[in-house]
Amino acid sequence: MYFSYKKTLKTICLGLILLFPLTTFAELTGEIVFRHPKEYKELWIGNADDGDSGRPIVKLPHDITSFSIQKDGRYIVAVVQLTTEELFECLFDVYIYDRKNPNAEVKRLTQGDYTEILDVDVSPDGDVVFTNHSFIIVKEMRKRGLYLIPNQEIEKKNPIAKLLQEENAYQVDWSPDGKRIVYSTDSGIFLFNNITKQVSFIIKDGDFPVFSPNSKELAFLTRTKPYRLGILSVVGPRNLRYIEPEEGSSVEYLTWSTDGQYLVYTLYNEQDPANTNFAVHIESGQTEQILKTYANGGLPKFEWVSSAYSIDPAELLTTVWGKIKQKK
Repeated sequence: MYFSYKKTLKTICLGLILLFPLTTFAELTGEIVFRHPKEYKELWIGNADDGDSGRPIVKLPHDITSFSIQKDGRYIVAVVQLTTEELFECLFDVYIYDRKNPNAEVKRLTQGDYTEILDVDVSPDGDVVFTNHSFIIVKEMRKRGLYLIPNQEIEKKNPIAKLLQEENAYQVDWSPDGKRIVYSTDSGIFLFNNITKQVSFIIKDGDFPVFSPNSKELAFLTRTKPYRLGILSVVGPRNLRYIEPEEGSSVEYLTWSTDGQYLVYTLYNEQDPANTNFAVHIESGQTEQILKTYANGGLPKFEWVSSAYSIDPAELLTTVWGKIKQKK
């Protein structure tokens, strides 16, 4: 009688899955920081599922081109672009804002020495790394590469940025455990070990690298067509696999959900200028649009405020029919 009951119950459950084949994923929620879509000098904070919740948190002196926040920490770092009428077209500076001291002014970490800073990130310990791509000498020769402003320099009047790695670097991301830095170049993706100072080559066909929340995997965008989202392990076997994004415009931004279960990316449509944000579940491959309540239906870039957020329901019921393709 007991085994007959279990068999009947199993049949009913399978029947319910057939009747309701759609995935019931938890909605991606939590606080996010983003650059205002019209006021480029302002960073705002709001709820991922409520576009009307946005409110300004800091205004910088010039237009923001890139930014990063210290998860569960106090700092927000940003790259700003200052257009000039001199021989060179513009200057770039890195600023830092202390969220625990909101009445304090934002601090300028660099002093107008760079003509092209492309990206910036802040470690869990408050160390700042940025990529210098300058090709014009302003005050003195600045080599292209990764530059570090240690946390103990931040409070100084004129913080010193030291060259970590001479390289033609573009995007940069600090691992959540603070041990490594990943960056992209024309030759592919590389890892810089902040403890041993060694550099490791990761993959040639990759751009926009970003660490998973557990620091064990990297997500990236391929450089060659068809453009795909890649995931590979940086601990043990590489286990390279790909996800095909929603068809349409180009992928302009890539990140993870804070629980590591989703890749989140931004599509940009040049013909009808607009940003659309999608989250793809890594295991099933099912994609859903997020941030739909924000201006024009999406944001070009945003970052989660916290390293974790609540998920409801806790158990996910999924139908595996995704686009994830394993590369053997």
